[in-house]
Amino acid sequence: MNRKFDFATLAGVLTWLLVYGISIFILHKVQPGYSQWLVHLLFLLYGAVFIVLTREQGAYSLRGRFGTVLLGVQLLLAFALVWLLPGRYFDFLSILTIIWAAMLPFVMPTSAAMLLSAVVVAAWYTLIGWQTGSTVWITALLYGSFHLFAVLVQSASRDAETARDELEQKHQQLLATQQLLQAASRQSERTRIARNLHDLVGHHLTALTIQLQVAGHLSSGEAKSQVDKCHQLAKLLLADVREAVSTMRQYADVTLLDAVQPLVALIPEQLKVKLQIPADIMLHDLQQAQHLLCIVQEAISNSLKHSGASEMQINAHISDGNLQLTLSDNGKVNPHWRQGNGITGMQERAAECGGSLTVNTVQQRLELSLSLPYQESDNA
Repeated sequence: MNRKFDFATLAGVLTWLLVYGISIFILHKVQPGYSQWLVHLLFLLYGAVFIVLTREQGAYSLRGRFGTVLLGVQLLLAFALVWLLPGRYFDFLSILTIIWAAMLPFVMPTSAAMLLSAVVVAAWYTLIGWQTGSTVWITALLYGSFHLFAVLVQSASRDAETARDELEQKHQQLLATQQLLQAASRQSERTRIARNLHDLVGHHLTALTIQLQVAGHLSSGEAKSQVDKCHQLAKLLLADVREAVSTMRQYADVTLLDAVQPLVALIPEQLKVKLQIPADIMLHDLQQAQHLLCIVQEAISNSLKHSGASEMQINAHISDGNLQLTLSDNGKVNPHWRQGNGITGMQERAAECGGSLTVNTVQQRLELSLSLPYQESDNA
């Protein structure tokens, strides 16, 4: 489960411990000479599997590669306990399958989880009825309703978690877009001022320089010396204006590092993102910048949802006139994974910018390589 469900995990552990303790107590009372080592072993294995499944990340967590297998093992352990212990004293052991059913919505749709829970309840109480030789359909209906209730509650929790994650993603995209809009506003204002300086002040200074040069040729003596000094000052002032215009244009854009940082600021602690992005890479095309940020956001979401990664690396550099961006993590992907709508959308965004996105699998880790055209800022 996600870290947001720590209290649910704690409740599951406490319930398991309570069932464990009560079962051992009753077993000691009704069968004093019964060897309990196998019962202890099954209960401890059940609890260990539950704790492993409810970890935040990993191949053995609920959403990991082996999560479904461990769920099956956990169910078999519960059936082994009800097989060993006399059913007329331990009908409450069905609580173990309620704990198990509460985890199903995190690995399958709600309807499938409800159907599977109903099948398990039917099998469970068929076994108890065979052991005790009595009718247990009323108990089966009661505990069956508890199973369905647990499934529905955790389904609602899962949907709430998904909604919160989507809201966080939209918030991060909003922050990044807000920064781009602010950069666009600054860029527009600086470009306007730079253009006015270049076109108006620069034009007049150029005309003044030419006139002073002509005046220098027409004058002589002390007057020529003063005109030449004015001519040099005018040329120096014109050079300063041109340098100021170039500087304003140079810093009118937002850096790639500043644009990406808001996206990673609100990522859950379970995923650490390391940025290897030089501070001098500028985003001159705001539309391209928007597409790039959406691609990075989708890559981060994929790492959180599908790969079970705990660390992600984003590297960027300029090579042969292209911006090269590499996104990789330390998670694992299914060897038979198929490209979904998320990666397809990322490739379409890259294509709209005249670039490309390639997907590689390195030691069961997904690596995205993004290449986009990169142009230096025009300072002329």
